[in-house]
Amino acid sequence: MKLRRALCLLMAALLLCGAGVALADSLVSESFAGRWGRELVNENVAGIDAALSAAARAGSGARVYDLAAGDTLSLGAGASALLLSGSASMSAEGTVVNVSEGAGSEGGSLSANELYVLGGTVGAVVSAGSAARVAVWGQAEKRALSRTFSDVPVGVWYYDYVYAAVDAGLVDGMSDTIFEPESGFTVAQAIKIAACLNQYLLTGKVTLTGDPELWYRSYVSYAVEAGIAGSEYASMGPDAMNARIDRRDFAQLFYNATPVWDRTAINRIELIPDVPLDSEGAAAIYALYRAGILNGMTADGRYNPDSGIRRNEAATIVARIINESLRVQVSM
Repeated sequence: MKLRRALCLLMAALLLCGAGVALADSLVSESFAGRWGRELVNENVAGIDAALSAAARAGSGARVYDLAAGDTLSLGAGASALLLSGSASMSAEGTVVNVSEGAGSEGGSLSANELYVLGGTVGAVVSAGSAARVAVWGQAEKRALSRTFSDVPVGVWYYDYVYAAVDAGLVDGMSDTIFEPESGFTVAQAIKIAACLNQYLLTGKVTLTGDPELWYRSYVSYAVEAGIAGSEYASMGPDAMNARIDRRDFAQLFYNATPVWDRTAINRIELIPDVPLDSEGAAAIYALYRAGILNGMTADGRYNPDSGIRRNEAATIVARIINESLRVQVSM
């Protein structure tokens, strides 16, 4: 691998710096050579991935784009791209060079922290499969996915929460135009989102995928291994997994999925009317109230722990966990 990367760097140095190489169609644009020539030659081979990633995060002339699932970036000829987090794929009009791996590519999934270079006549489109961050050198144009749910009208209380959770790639609509905000949640659906949320908070991306034989099995395995769900979830049959999840269990799963640093208390909560301090799941519910992630269903802050949770409420919890600006201050 090191030899292949070393050879690739040597090739890139020759091509970028023009060391006696004459090509009818340049592999990379002249503007790209000016920005990247010295950097690629001077980087030591063993640390190229880390160095490129650090340079992108620090800026180094790059523009960093935050993409929601379905958003795209149109890259101009001679541009280069580096996936910082999340998942994305690239479709190109010609061969793209993966400098980090020393190989050509005509598209497909992008690997995190690997530099993709377009030739001087090659254009490409990067498509986000989930929430993603992409650093780009050169010409790029972002196009956001037009996402409008007919049943999530502007002005409804959960509008911002639904779109925040969906844009992060953590909650899906029932279709491209229907969200079904009042529908319920099953145990399996809650496990999936809790597992993906935990991975997102810890790594900045979601790589979990469903099991082809039993879609929720991989999410359950992750949740049990990560301590998000108890071991009893691993032995649940389809009837139990497809049953309605109540608000008490939902809160416990999402409390467990959220690292302690993401649930700093902003509220002083002494007593929730229908959640005694010594009741099952109380510690998790109180912690989420204190963090501004939960605020109850009634004016006096009742949580209704034994009732089912709706999709708009689930999206609200997810949105408040990933975006602290959406959290609410209450006093009880």
